[in-house]
Amino acid sequence: MRTIAIINQKGGCGKTTTAINLASQLAAQGRRTLLVDMDPQSHCAAGLGVPESRIEMDIGDAMLAVGPSGVDAPRLLWRVARNLDLAPSRTKLAGLEASRGGLADLLDREKRLAAVVSQFKHEYDVVCVDCPPTIGLLTYNALACADLVLIPVETSYFSLQGATKQVSTVRTLSRRLGVQLPVWLLPTIHEAASTVAEDLLGELHRRFKDRVVPVVIRRDLRLREAASFGQPVREYAPDSTGAADYATLAKWIGELLVGPLDAGAETGDADVTVPPITARFLAEKGADRAAEKQNAECVEAKAGPNRAEDVARRAQEFLRRVALGKAGPGVQPFAPMTPVASLPEAPVPTVLPTGTLKLVETEAKPVTAPGTARLLGVRETNQGMLFVQPLASGQTIAIAGSFNNWSPSSHVMKRNTALGVHELCLRLPAGRFVYRLVIDGQWTADPYNNDCEPNPFGGTNSVCRVGEGSVVQSA
Repeated sequence: MRTIAIINQKGGCGKTTTAINLASQLAAQGRRTLLVDMDPQSHCAAGLGVPESRIEMDIGDAMLAVGPSGVDAPRLLWRVARNLDLAPSRTKLAGLEASRGGLADLLDREKRLAAVVSQFKHEYDVVCVDCPPTIGLLTYNALACADLVLIPVETSYFSLQGATKQVSTVRTLSRRLGVQLPVWLLPTIHEAASTVAEDLLGELHRRFKDRVVPVVIRRDLRLREAASFGQPVREYAPDSTGAADYATLAKWIGELLVGPLDAGAETGDADVTVPPITARFLAEKGADRAAEKQNAECVEAKAGPNRAEDVARRAQEFLRRVALGKAGPGVQPFAPMTPVASLPEAPVPTVLPTGTLKLVETEAKPVTAPGTARLLGVRETNQGMLFVQPLASGQTIAIAGSFNNWSPSSHVMKRNTALGVHELCLRLPAGRFVYRLVIDGQWTADPYNNDCEPNPFGGTNSVCRVGEGSVVQSA
């Protein structure tokens, strides 16, 4: 198991966006991934559709509770997607490192997160830690359990000015902890059409040379939209530039993790040499901003009202779910993962042993046919109760419920590639029934059915009602 600490004291650099989407892409490539949110703002939970009101235990509670008896994983972890779990935070995490917060009084106060993470060393291949934007005990804990540090740096003037100081801070903290961590800088929110941004990216490479990740995360509005709807960008907009960039980053990180981690040469404390703020610099920057705004307006104009209506609808649905304290689609309390081959633990030999986990290429998601999306979920027709799910949800989907003794195999949905859906029509007697979907062996509530109720196991059951509503006439 390898741990990546994603850190930057400067806000707005794409730190949490990187943590969420890197973890999502690593999971999509077959790595069992744990995302740990050490930021009291709890943006990872919000960005993945986990309502804070339903969080029973956060990472701060786990750090205080860890001991010989271990941490209660089902209370702490949330299954966000296949191969991806979240250890969330809450706003009360901010008080943990205060004088009476509980952490500062512990003898091993800088190693508590490492103790929590080590409990899951056989369950995960990669751990991504989203660090707080401050230097304190929470950040110390993240660095103490990390194998490498990733610093997102926006390709802007002020971000570049602070990049060297950020690297220097990480080096200093690492030395105090008695570790030597490899540090990589990740260019983010990059505007390729901007002359100034391109110059600053070049300066970043000149200053830090081979410590700059050979992947650039371009500016993409879909990244913000995805977070607003509680989804990683690979689920929200799989064809976007943001999804492509983070997929490339995950592939590069994956290859890095299976080899020896070189801490690299020490980076000095000298300030970054950047272009001075001259009249020409400001004029170019203003022209670039104007061109960017014009291009964005053209893109929105081409997208038409359907794009705006779709965004508004999805935002309204997500906010409604949050208000009701419901998790986003596919998000559930923790259930153990099926073990797969793990990445080697450090130190790693130069020659990798046979059976090392390899990257798994993800296939493109089929698109649900226009007009079919409104049928997703369950509804009553004159032929029976019609269950419909997108084809992209999984390879095999079964319906288990009170009407079939919760059998995970007796009612498997049929694949309809023409419409891009899984579908199944069942004749049920009048009444109220509860059910769950079994997607490739994983149990989940129906994300397209808002009629649901909690079950005795801490999860959610979906509800279908026969003979209580209007019947949809089928062809």
